[in-house]
Amino acid sequence: MKPSMESPLSNQAILITIVSSLVSGVVGAVFSVWYFYKLERHKLKLDLARRLLGNRFSIKGDAFSCAMNEVIAVFADSEAVLSKMGRLYEVLQTPGTPNADGALIDFLKEVCKASGLSQVTLNDGYFIKTFNVRN
Repeated sequence: MKPSMESPLSNQAILITIVSSLVSGVVGAVFSVWYFYKLERHKLKLDLARRLLGNRFSIKGDAFSCAMNEVIAVFADSEAVLSKMGRLYEVLQTPGTPNADGALIDFLKEVCKASGLSQVTLNDGYFIKTFNVRN
């Protein structure tokens, strides 16, 4: 009698191959979605930080105000940025704005930190100095 020979790909092997292929595809897709979400959030933060720093010469101007209004959406996951923004808003509402420079510096530094921008080589004066012929 000849021993029965099973086919090299039994039903169980086929099922394992299909399930593992599906699982690896789902894991890859989930990882890709997560990674691109994080990348897009980082790009949004960098763009907003760039606009805030680029328009700091006129903190009461339209461009800076527009960027400030976006802070609550883009930095919603950063309690420190929102807290510094609240402090800046309160200082700007105070007549005479006695500590506006300090509050602006703190806010911009926190935005840079939350955006992943290093400001190690910059002292506080760089956050106030602007290139503007009107100054």
